[in-house]
Amino acid sequence: AYQYSAVEMAYVASNIDEYIIPENQKACQLLWSKNIFTVMCNNYDNDESWITLGELDEDNQKIFEEMAKIDSHFGPTWGGRGLKVSIKPVPGADAYSEFAKLINLFAMQDVQKEGYMDKEEFLTYCCDCYKMVPNPDYKVPKMPVDTDYPDKATYLKAFDDYINHIGMPHRIREFDESKMTKSFTEYLKESPYANFYDEDNERIYYNDFYYKAHLEYKKKVKIPKF
Repeated sequence: AYQYSAVEMAYVASNIDEYIIPENQKACQLLWSKNIFTVMCNNYDNDESWITLGELDEDNQKIFEEMAKIDSHFGPTWGGRGLKVSIKPVPGADAYSEFAKLINLFAMQDVQKEGYMDKEEFLTYCCDCYKMVPNPDYKVPKMPVDTDYPDKATYLKAFDDYINHIGMPHRIREFDESKMTKSFTEYLKESPYANFYDEDNERIYYNDFYYKAHLEYKKKVKIPKF
């Protein structure tokens, strides 16, 4: 039970009992109510309770970074960074009250990039309006050797850079308006994303879950139009 790798947020939110142990559910739901989505959280085979966070907006990222300097509850977690409390996850354990103290430091945010495409990305990746160009970030990765670095931190940074470049393509897609054979509106109408477009910010949300989360944010916070 609960032994899943990362699963799309919409599936997790709609079937929480399948993916998240009961002791973590209220904490995850509190995060989701702020449009802070989750990547993974502990199971019963872990020694402490933790939740890996998805993308944060600028203000919440600043809060996280400042807290991480002074509070060990904020820091690296499985697959990224998130929140952790020293409560062993066993059936009936109360991790929520400790998590809530941390979560309530964050403000509600709009849906971040994990939940939407802009118009050019939609046309490029969903409508074949692109050309292939050289990848400016491409380089042939060479595995670093720890003895070549003055300290462990420098070596680990080089190793992370190496990992990030493995499998990186030497050519990438770039939006090409000349490949458009119809208007953006027509492309959108014919796509599975037709009902998830917000004209105010010109963003196409990946699914109903992210779109509704964005609309809920718009109700509570004034968003300037582009």
